[in-house]
Amino acid sequence: MVLNEAFGEPTIAVDTHIFRLGNRTGIAPGKDVLVVERELLRRVPEKWKKGAHHWMILHGRYVCKARKPECGKCAIADLCLYKAKVV
Repeated sequence: MVLNEAFGEPTIAVDTHIFRLGNRTGIAPGKDVLVVERELLRRVPEKWKKGAHHWMILHGRYVCKARKPECGKCAIADLCLYKAKVV
């Protein structure tokens, strides 16, 4: 996150929200944060990498919550692979 914010490097730091989001949606599945980070860096277009970290954290915190995801409010529900969608 420091690289992204302080130095303007287009990178994505993986915290618990992003780790859950990557695995739950199928966007960047992986058993550890490094695998999820590599997959996100591969999939997220360069022009969006600066803000993607923040967008994913907020989405994981307020929409794709750990215990009670709000799939009805999700902007990417049609792309999500989460089998137990709560609609």
